[in-house]
Amino acid sequence: MAPLSRPEYDARLRQIRLLIMDVDGVLTEGQIFYIGAESEGKIFHVRDGSAMYLARLIGLQTAVITGRHSEAVAKRFSELPVGDLHQGALDKVSACRQIQEARGVAADEIAFIGDDLIDIPVMEHVGLAIAVADAQPQVIEIADWTTERRGGRGAVREVVDDIVNARDLWDRVLDDYRERQGPDLSQEGQAG
Repeated sequence: MAPLSRPEYDARLRQIRLLIMDVDGVLTEGQIFYIGAESEGKIFHVRDGSAMYLARLIGLQTAVITGRHSEAVAKRFSELPVGDLHQGALDKVSACRQIQEARGVAADEIAFIGDDLIDIPVMEHVGLAIAVADAQPQVIEIADWTTERRGGRGAVREVVDDIVNARDLWDRVLDDYRERQGPDLSQEGQAG
C-alpha cells in the first residue's frame, strides 16, 4: 500500500472523529521496567499527555487499546481526558468495534496509531492507519501515514498537532490557552 501524500493525509485528518492509540511502543518507547516482583513502570512523554487535552479542546474523541494489563497504564490514563481505556485487548478490532458502537462513530472516522504486528488488524479496520517512526516494517508497510517521531517520543502529539493544522484550529487552541491562565490549566497543559 502506498502512503498518503500530505494533502491526502490532511484531508483524511479533517474527517477523523476518534483517535485510538496503542500504549507500548506508541505512548511509551516500549520498555517495561519492574520495581520489585509486583510492580512495573513505564515512561510516558508529557507532550503526548498534552495531546489528550488538545484533542478534547478541538472536539476529537480519544481512546486507548492495549494488549497488556498494567497498573501504570491505568494510573496514567486516570489523569488524562481519554474516553475509553481497553487493557488486555488481544483482539483490538473487537475493542475498536465496542468503542465505535458506544460512541456512534464509523470505522472511516477513526484513526489508529500503532507500532507492532498486533496492531495490523485494527489498522486495516479503521479509516486512517498511522505508524510511529520506529514501528515494525510490516506495520509501516500497511500504514497510510508514518510519523516523524518515534513511539514514546511525542508521536501522538505530532498526530494531534497534524489534526489541529489540517483543521486550521491553532488560533482557537492558542486563544483558549491564553484565556485559561492559572489553576484551571492541567499539569499537562502547563508543561513545557
